[in-house]
Amino acid sequence: MAATYPEPSSARLPVDRSVTNPANILPVSSLLETEIGLIRDAVRRAARLCVTSAAASQFWYEKREREPVTAADFGAQAVLLRALIAVVPDDAVLAEECSADLVRAGADVVAGVTTAVAAAVEGAVTKEQVLGWIDHRGGGGNRVWAIDPIDGTKGLLRGDQYAIAVGLIEDGQPVFGALGCPRLELSGMHGVLVWGGPRLGTFVESLGGGKVRPLVVSGVADPGRARILGSVEVAHGDPELLQRVVERVGIGGGWVRIDSQAKYAAVAAGMADLYLRPRNRDDWRERVWDHAAGAAIVAGAGGRITDLDGLPLDFTAGDRLEHNRGVLVSNGPLHDRVLRALAEIG
Repeated sequence: MAATYPEPSSARLPVDRSVTNPANILPVSSLLETEIGLIRDAVRRAARLCVTSAAASQFWYEKREREPVTAADFGAQAVLLRALIAVVPDDAVLAEECSADLVRAGADVVAGVTTAVAAAVEGAVTKEQVLGWIDHRGGGGNRVWAIDPIDGTKGLLRGDQYAIAVGLIEDGQPVFGALGCPRLELSGMHGVLVWGGPRLGTFVESLGGGKVRPLVVSGVADPGRARILGSVEVAHGDPELLQRVVERVGIGGGWVRIDSQAKYAAVAAGMADLYLRPRNRDDWRERVWDHAAGAAIVAGAGGRITDLDGLPLDFTAGDRLEHNRGVLVSNGPLHDRVLRALAEIG
């Protein structure tokens, strides 16, 4: 049965300090607290659009780099950026979609997206507003929002995992992330919102609302018990290298391939212990919006994120991780062992 999406009872940060460690939750500014509430609400609304709108199956085509885009991608981005404009209109934005691609699809598709956005935000909107929200990129400064309205569009189309991803980068570091994962089962809930950051802790709640629960990475240090995640799409990684790492490190808990930044949520929740994303070609650089939200969430849960050379991810070089080779995400104890294996493999 599809999840339902009631309105949140409050835009405030609902941390239940009776079920988490207060020492791990540092005070946040009132602005960030407000932003977190608004983003959680916006991600819920974008997820509702993706789940309930028939637009995703009515229209899709291949854009740059042969990646698919659906009407739901455009609608979800409009919903997310509408929320940001309301509270931080001058913050910079890196976002995957642009309205020119939507317009190119034709007037009927634009009208369908406008209708879907109106339903998601529960108010009248115009196509001009929707196109403007999609293209909003804010200003400059040290705060950048990284938006992937549907991370894992191929997963959405085939009925597998996908995520609505919003990350906040301050001074080059991901400080907050939110992932709406309508098809992910976590902590006994099907369809979850995972959010947090390195100064906040990491939490999960149902996309339908309810209790907020803390998440922490696993404590697994024995490679024989470790579970590793990889990407479904061969173009997003190097399965042969992943297999060599599994063999060299002695990872015995299994290797699972799933779509999207749902992999970051799985590591943050202790469902998996490692996520390895090699580069599939020398000239490829990862997109910032494919990792900012997930990196903040795993860091908030106590995990570790580097590239395959052990370097921190550099989020300061535009919309790509220009200075990094691949991505390695872990629970912490297994990280250096995997880095050594990667160095030995070369």
